Amino acid sequence: MELPRSIAKVSAVLRSRLLVPAVVAFAAGIAGVAFGLSHDDIVTVLGALLFVPSGLLLIGIVARRHNVGPFASSRRRAN
Repeated sequence: MELPRSIAKVSAVLRSRLLVPAVVAFAAGIAGVAFGLSHDDIVTVLGALLFVPSGLLLIGIVARRHNVGPFASSRRRAN
């Protein structure tokens, strides 16, 4: 049985080696921000905020390499 093309692309992305550090960095950033806010520690919040863009950037790189999501190549061409 053959999977539809979009599901096959997503499964290829999930096997990417960059996805694990991307998710870990993003989750650590969000968890650090939540921890800092809950303990009224602005230094922890600001330090953890540095991880959030790194994680999002790595997720974007993975999506771009595999042409998934908003980074998928369009079939339409500009005139």
